[in-house]
Amino acid sequence: MGKSWYVGIDPGKSGAMAVIRKDKATDIYDFDLDLYIEILKDIKEVSNIIPIYLGVEKVHSMPNQGVSSTFTFGQRLGEIEGVLKAIGFKYELIPPQVWQKSCGIPPKSDKKAIANIISSYFPLANLNGPRGGLKDGRSDALGIAYYLKQKYKEDING
Repeated sequence: MGKSWYVGIDPGKSGAMAVIRKDKATDIYDFDLDLYIEILKDIKEVSNIIPIYLGVEKVHSMPNQGVSSTFTFGQRLGEIEGVLKAIGFKYELIPPQVWQKSCGIPPKSDKKAIANIISSYFPLANLNGPRGGLKDGRSDALGIAYYLKQKYKEDING
């Protein structure tokens, strides 16, 4: 097979969007709503000939999280869902535990451990920011896209 595209979106503070294309190439974009809109419009244009599977991490507030950060978090998720609906995408809300288990990530793993496992599946993917530090939204978005690829029975090498 190998003909579908998989899009994973992490709406978190250091969120990102990852796209696994049919040619096994991966693209990762740090959060920028205007950029997402342009990319998603381009993806929608090919969706009549290429199946597109799209997933967004199902997020919720955490204990001891500040009111302001919780509001921003929810607002970003709402913006992303609004964009997806306006463009006409069907998408899945995927809890972190679900995509992480599918990717072989042990429960309660920290962000670095998650990034190391995702990097083993995608050794050429850049999971670091411009200063070289880990941008965990990148690995999470790629993990969500990889989960969709597994769910819809396409081998990563297929």
